[in-house]
Formats: sequence, C-alpha cells, structure tokens
Amino acid sequence: GALDALLSLRTIDDVYLDAATWTGIGHTRDMLAVLQWHAAQLELDAIAGQIAAVRPLPPAPVFSITASFVGRRNYTTDEIKKTVAEGIRSLYDWRYTPDDREADLNLRLFIEHELAYVGVRLAKHPLHERAYKAVERPGSLKPTVAAAMLRLAGVEPGARLLDPCCGSGTIVIEAALLGAAAQGGDIDPEAVEAALANAATAGVDVSLAQRDARALPLPDRSIDCVVTNLPWGRQIAVDDALAALYADVCGEIERVIAPGGRVVVLTSAPEYLRFKRLHQTGAVEISLYGQAPTI
Repeated sequence: GALDALLSLRTIDDVYLDAATWTGIGHTRDMLAVLQWHAAQLELDAIAGQIAAVRPLPPAPVFSITASFVGRRNYTTDEIKKTVAEGIRSLYDWRYTPDDREADLNLRLFIEHELAYVGVRLAKHPLHERAYKAVERPGSLKPTVAAAMLRLAGVEPGARLLDPCCGSGTIVIEAALLGAAAQGGDIDPEAVEAALANAATAGVDVSLAQRDARALPLPDRSIDCVVTNLPWGRQIAVDDALAALYADVCGEIERVIAPGGRVVVLTSAPEYLRFKRLHQTGAVEISLYGQAPTI
C-alpha cells in the first residue's frame, strides 16, 4: 500500500526504507575505507523518489547520518558518519549535516558483528518525537509506549478514559487523539501545567486537574478505561511508601472502573498491584530508560 500510511503508526519509534546490507564489516580501522566504498555504491535516487511521494523533498536534499554498532571497534561512530558521508557525497550532489534537525533525509547505519544494515528514514523526524511534547518532565512516558498501552486497553472513540497519574499528559493526549473522552490528574501542580501546555499544543480537548489519585473526585463505576504510568519510586520521588501508595490507588481505580472496563498499568513494582474485583489477563515486560518495567 501507500507508504504515507506508515507515518500514522503510533506505537513504533521509527520506520526506515531498506537501503542495503553490507557484509564483512570487521572491527579494524581499515573497515572505514570499506564503509566509504560501500556508501559510494548506494542507490539512493529511487529511495529519495519514494520518500518524495510521501513528503516534500528538495532535488538536492541535506542528509544526516545516525550510526551505532555492537561490540568493540577500532573506530568511532563519528568516524563512521564522516566516512559514509564522504562516500555518498562522491556520488550525489547532496550536503551533509551532523545535525539531524537540519536534514531532509536521515540515513541509519547499524553494525552488528560483520553485518551493516543501512536504512533511510521515511519521515523527516523520528516518529516517537511527538510535536505536542512542548514541556518535558522527569519520568515522562514515551509516547510510543503510551500508544501501545492504549491499544492494549482497547480504547475506542468515545471511551471514558482516566489517567490518575497523568504527569505531562502523554497518555491522555494520545487517548484524545484516538477520539476518547480523556481526563487526567496529578498531585503535582507543575505536572498539570505541563500537561495543559502539551494538550494545547496537540489541539485536543481533555480534562486535566490537580488531584490525588488516592481520592478521586469521580462517581463509582464511571470510567471505561484506566491507563496509567504509576510512580516507580525510582524516577519519581513519592511521599508515602510505595506499597501503601499502590494499595490506595488500586482501590480508587477499582472503585471508578465500570463493569467490563479495562485497566492497563505500567510499573516496576507489579507485586504491589492489589485488586479485589479485577483480575489480571496479561503482563508484558518492556525495556525503558535502562529498566525493565511491566505493563
């Protein structure tokens, strides 16, 4: 199908068009010349044409390079970027920039063992970078993870959704973009201000207020979905002991969730989740900020 449909994916960090796979890329410095030679063989005109069909692209685009590798090498990522850029510029009248924000095209080079995978980003900016994230706060949830949690919750247009620990508002904003009637609260007034600013940037209508997740001002069984990133006790300091906090929050979640409703929680302390009426249907461990929390 049309490639532009990929730009609407919410749960992935990024999407690249496959440009090449290079073999025999060792760890010695003579590999820099090999990388440059391979780069000079890249057929990027066709890929640029595919991207130009999705978004505006100048005839001589500015390009950037992102490079990473597994294991020890006798050369650096900066040296990889420089030598690959030289190879591309020997073939195309394109200008290289080390600043990805200035680039029209981004080439991604990932070296694993003796294989190098080369791709070209379809979008101008990474898909995980949401334009609405005007205000960031410590522990702010990645939008891609928030979107995945909402999918797990089965959120549909019109659903009454609550995030009782909304932070900078990522979950409620992503939910509102799906058409949900989203509301959130946080005990920290600065978090609520950040969430309001981000929601305004996103252009969505959400209900946000300073409130304590342990005493929600909501009627019993009035919420269809609760999706939240509970305090971990690591990234965010909490006043009460984590177990006591979770017990109170879980009690309120259980009180406000409607029959047939679904709760999706991200936490590094799943052992503290306690519900009387709800039962667990699944758990997924993810990698996030160097930790392994559970949904």
